[in-house]
Amino acid sequence: MQKFPQDLPQPDRPVVRKWRLAVVSFYGSLLAVMLALALTTGRDVQIAGTNVPPASPRK
Repeated sequence: MQKFPQDLPQPDRPVVRKWRLAVVSFYGSLLAVMLALALTTGRDVQIAGTNVPPASPRK
């Protein structure tokens, strides 16, 4: 069953707070870096279409 910080003994609360801050900061910064890289890279995406281009006339 899930324990909330209010349910923990008083000495354990700072430890939980530090771990929570560490986890949120690590994954938050990782997400920020991934988002920045996604926005700054200039890769063009080609989407396959169903329209066939018209045939060029033969000379």
